Amino acid sequence: MTVSDTPAVEVHGLSKTYGQVTALRDVSLTVTRGEIVVLLGLSGSGKTTLLRHMNGLETPTTGDISVLGEDLTRLRGRELRRLRGRIGMVFQQFHLVGRLTVLENVLTGALAGLRGPRIGIASYPREQRRLALTQLDRVGLLDKAYQRADTLSGGQQQRVAIARALMQRPEILLADEPVASLDPESSDQVMALLRDIAAEDRLTVVCSLHQVELALVWGQRIVGMRSGGVVLDTPAAGLTRETAMRIYGRMTASLAEVQ
Repeated sequence: MTVSDTPAVEVHGLSKTYGQVTALRDVSLTVTRGEIVVLLGLSGSGKTTLLRHMNGLETPTTGDISVLGEDLTRLRGRELRRLRGRIGMVFQQFHLVGRLTVLENVLTGALAGLRGPRIGIASYPREQRRLALTQLDRVGLLDKAYQRADTLSGGQQQRVAIARALMQRPEILLADEPVASLDPESSDQVMALLRDIAAEDRLTVVCSLHQVELALVWGQRIVGMRSGGVVLDTPAAGLTRETAMRIYGRMTASLAEVQ
């Protein structure tokens, strides 16, 4: 199997418990390279926990997970940090430093590959500054480069966060409810941006959402989650809103029941 044939993510029998709480329940999932996969479900269904396992931020209670051909459960220290450098992450709350300029916030995405602390834009290598401006141009915010981040709208701040993640030149982009706090117009803009960048950079995207309509429009594949388990795994094309909404039923259902 060549590198290009290796799945981006492979999950087998993954379970995660916190004391008496089961966050993930026997999850198995394979994401091929270049896919845009939407994890769809209510808050507490296990979407965020699954994404955190894909980035090595959590370790399974049982089961296995491989990312870009490497067994995450075996990696520690420098090797884990090296793999994380190939995985970009976008969060619901943006995690920008409001008092810093937009450009400096984007530049922080390059810190993992630099030695020593950085204070101010001029402390970053010229090539990194050029790349940061390029990424801002891609997300339509080049004219905001020297503006304070906390003066931007929510949709603009999320686009800055995407530009920051792209500074890693990632192979996988994980997005955890990236539009949950945005208005419908901004949500559409951010999801369209993620789709376009994925196509341009041949990125694999795994994105958690709870909005059915957005998932059906922007996802190539829908993985429905409920109570820590996968209850639906199907291409988005042809999936109806009525079928997708069954993911949100109160009673535990099997995949067959949801489909």
